[in-house]
Amino acid sequence: MRRGGVLVRVSVAKDGRFVLVPAEVVRGVFVLPSITPVEGLRKPAAGVALANGEVVTVLCIDEEGLSPSAQNERTTAVLCDLGGEPVAIVGRAIESSGLYEEARTGFVRAGETDAAILDVAALRREAEEAIWTARTAVLRSPEAAS
Repeated sequence: MRRGGVLVRVSVAKDGRFVLVPAEVVRGVFVLPSITPVEGLRKPAAGVALANGEVVTVLCIDEEGLSPSAQNERTTAVLCDLGGEPVAIVGRAIESSGLYEEARTGFVRAGETDAAILDVAALRREAEEAIWTARTAVLRSPEAAS
């Protein structure tokens, strides 16, 4: 079976050096003029940016995080639609787009290696849970009670 999507290079992922963002959620590939950090965000959320005229949450799939230049220079991102909510996915680089042969469950063949198929909704949930966990910790801290 073949899967369509955008292949993104990452520095080192637990499952390889590439991740496939599935075509089912991809709206396009855009250049983000800059990524603005937001206080309180936790990985994988990296900040917010303007993409295609709308403010989007930027989720970074690279384990090394955003490069320092990503906040000041143009960064290429995959804009995704999760039920009407746009999110931008960034890694090291956009490698290619197209149809890829499924290698095994959850992976496609990308050249000489396999690429994990990214669950974008799960990535967004992970970011939201990290943010709420951090907020809850602050609210429960002794300093917040005084």
